[in-house]
Amino acid sequence: MANTLIHENRRLQFPLDTLVDALIELEDKQGHWPSKATVVGASIDNSGGDDACVVLSVHRPESGEVSERRYSLSMLAAAMVNYCVTMRVPIPRNSTKTIQILADGVALMLENTVILQSRHEELSTLPAGSVTPAANRIEGEASAAAPETDTEHPEDPPPPAETPPDTA
Repeated sequence: MANTLIHENRRLQFPLDTLVDALIELEDKQGHWPSKATVVGASIDNSGGDDACVVLSVHRPESGEVSERRYSLSMLAAAMVNYCVTMRVPIPRNSTKTIQILADGVALMLENTVILQSRHEELSTLPAGSVTPAANRIEGEASAAAPETDTEHPEDPPPPAETPPDTA
């Protein structure tokens, strides 16, 4: 039997507010998010090309100060994957994962190929529609596309029985 392939390409777009939630979720899980801290600002810094990042302005109520936290592309990718797992958004484990910076967020790109056992033999190179149906063949002419088999076809079904009229 031959193998058959399914190619999957998915794009999960994270608007900036969802991305902030994903970053807080991961930082909190790792024990790095300051207690009672709140995000008072967020932006995407894409001015450096490959050095793009997300910048959060975080307010800490105990000190009253606002500090900046910068998140690299690899940290964004980790936060996005973690968030999808936490929120039960399915992500194929073996997929190739890349991220793309957008004007208003970040997209997680997933590419995956699934190899399955085919239910048919290798397909021929005959173009579809080029085979003459058996009913149109001249008697004695052979066709490679419609091999003769010794399989019997079922008989035509019997006609429906007449139903008696309603006697209500």
